[in-house]
This record gives sequence, structure tokens and C-alpha cells, in this order.
Amino acid sequence: MLETFTPAVCGSRKRQIVAQALFTVAAVATAAALGFVLGLAGASLGARQALLAAAALALVAAAREAGVLRFPLPQSRRQVPERWRFELPLPVWASGYGAGLGAGFFTFQPVSTFWVACAGALALARPLPAALCLSLYGAGRAAMVVWPRRRSADPTAAVERLTTRRGALLRANVVALLTCAVLLGLAPTANGATRVARQAIDPSVSGGAVAFARQAGDVVVRPSTGSSVVFRNASQPALSGDYLAFVDGRGIKVVRWEDGSEVARIVGNVSRPALHWPNLAFVRREPDAERIVVRNLVNGEQKLPAKVAPSVDLGRPSLRHGRLAWHTVTQKGSRIVVRHLGSRTQRTIARTRIGRLSNPSLFQRRIVWVDARSGVTYLRRGKLGVKKRRTLAKIKGRRASYWTTSLSDRAAYMTRWTLASGAATIYKTRH
Repeated sequence: MLETFTPAVCGSRKRQIVAQALFTVAAVATAAALGFVLGLAGASLGARQALLAAAALALVAAAREAGVLRFPLPQSRRQVPERWRFELPLPVWASGYGAGLGAGFFTFQPVSTFWVACAGALALARPLPAALCLSLYGAGRAAMVVWPRRRSADPTAAVERLTTRRGALLRANVVALLTCAVLLGLAPTANGATRVARQAIDPSVSGGAVAFARQAGDVVVRPSTGSSVVFRNASQPALSGDYLAFVDGRGIKVVRWEDGSEVARIVGNVSRPALHWPNLAFVRREPDAERIVVRNLVNGEQKLPAKVAPSVDLGRPSLRHGRLAWHTVTQKGSRIVVRHLGSRTQRTIARTRIGRLSNPSLFQRRIVWVDARSGVTYLRRGKLGVKKRRTLAKIKGRRASYWTTSLSDRAAYMTRWTLASGAATIYKTRH
């Protein structure tokens, strides 16, 4: 390839520069397009699985480069067609060579790093960052066409010098691959989001089980082991151990989700249940107000911790460990509120006049909520009594937004809503 981009082959020094520029643009653009496709595929797989697969591949690749394992790489051993430069115009063959080498699959690969880079792009699960990262592979291909000539009148001499240092290069590559494996393996603990369910909203998690509402109109309980349980014509699930509350045509129904047996029924204009057995919190709409009601389903004791005007968005409450959280959104601003049901003390966790704070979820002393403002939506996490906040996930742009949430001891669950299509997907991320 180096012999191709010479003034003699190209026709002049000026035409050589044009050919190298076209080669560079095509190599970078093709590699970026490959990264975009891999990032798109990773988004459909779920980031955590893709990250762990990439980490495993990096370890295997490091073992191969170190000589511990021996196996052939999946690749085409054909070089780009030499006849192109004799049969095609310079802009066509220069761009074609760049595209062929930038794609990576159509040429010889002396080491396995390219495949690890592809796995890393897949693991990003975000098309644009993956495109940017893999475009560096195309830039590297272009650099090997231009750089050797800067150091020697004979560009092949520079390549020959590199081949004499193959052992040192392989050892450096092993170190780089091992580093990638460690970083990829740790990435899920930092910010790797895993897809839980498509066409689904309103996650609720308890123990090893997760419940969610399918947009088709059913509620699904997915246990850690065994088959899922489906409740037809239901929505807004709330899970607590063996018990499940959901909304149906008559109000709120509470069942033992394993066998479907009814435990309690709240009839009327009620919705948005939150369950922490034996307490059930829900929103009751009255002619002149919306009210949060907390009812003990065993002894019938009832509390009324919040009441707002119909014009106020009260949101769906979260009930855990004797605490109740909810949001209020008005024209003047929004806030996240937590109330201790035993002591009746109440505090505002977050407040804003310019954004929208919504859909909090509690677990022990931790809380998550959605913070939408200025075309960016955040999933925030905090601890009760601590001012410090942490961002678990972020969406840029106005085409998608986070919506309902749920929180467990290790993970935060959130609904990602695509505004244009109305499609929703539930993800989880470690916190």
C-alpha cells in the first residue's frame, strides 16, 4: 500500500497529496460508520452484556498475543485489489482503498486488537461515541500511509524497521489489551445500563423479582428464577415480596403474584399504587383535590400525608421502610418530598424553578429521581440527610426522556421514553 501512494504512481506530488487525503477521509469515515453500526447493535443488546463480552474478548486477545493461546483470527487475507489503480480514476481507487482498510474486515490483521476495538464499540451501546472511537482506527490506517515517508525516502524501510521490533510491539499490545479488559470489566459498576424490557414502563423491583407494565396493557412479574407471571388488562405495578398491586378497571387490586390470589381491593377513582407490605400508598382523585392515601392492608389503619389541588401534578409515590416519597410539579417549579410516616417529619430533597423533578424511588436511605431541564434529562441519586448528589445516567436532546423509576439495593431502574414514537424501554444501572 505504501508503494501505491508515491508521486510516480499518482502522477505528481500534488496528485499524491490528493490521493492520501481521499484515502484518509474514506478510511476515517468508513471506520466511523462501522463504529456507529456496532454502537447501535450494542444498544439493542444491552450495555452490560456487551461490556462483559468485550472484556472477555480483550482477555482472550491478550492471551493470544502473549502466546498463551493459539488460534487464527477471523479475517480476509486478501489485500485491496491492486488493479484498481490501473483501471479506475485516482479519486475512486484512493477512496476505495481507504474504505476497504477503514472497514477492517476486508484486509489482513496481524494482531487481534481490531476485533477488541469492535467489541468496545459494541459495548459503548451508543452509536455516536462508538463512531468517534472507532474512527481513530481509520485515522491510524491513514497515518501508516503518510507517516513512514516523513522519516525516510523509502517508505518501506520504515515498515521494515517496525517488523524487526515485532516482539516489543506484541508485548506492548498485550499490556494494552489487559488494560482494556480491566477497564471494560469495571465499566458496568460505574455506568453500564442494561436493558430490562422493551415496550414496557413503570418498573418495580423487590428482592430478585422485577415487575413492569407492557405498553400492550399487561403487567409482568419476572422472578429471578422460573417463568414470568402475566396479569392481563393491568397497569402501574407495585411489587413487595410475594405481593403485587396494580391498577385495573375497578381500581387497585393487590394479589399474591405467584398464584394470582386476591388479597385486597381498593375501589374508586384511585391509581399510582406503591406497596411495601402491609402498607399500600396510592393517589385518590377527589372533585376538588388529589390526595395520597397510605393504608395498612392488615389492620385497616389509614394516613393522609399529602393533598394538592387538581392542577398540581402529584406523581406516583414511592413507599419503602416507613418513608414515603413523591413529587409535585406546578407552574412555579417542582420538588421531591420525603415524609417519615412514623414521626410525620417531612423534608424537601430537591427543588427547582427551571426544570422538572419527578418520579422518585426509595430504598432504605437512598433515593433516585428524574431531573429534566434545558434539553437534558438526568437520573439523580442521593442519600437522605446528605446534600451530595450523583448522576447515574443522562440523556441529551429532547427526543427521549427518563420517566418512572424504581430502586433496589444494587441497581436503579428507569423507563426511557422516546417522545416521537411513544415507545418505552426499561433499563437498569448500578448505583
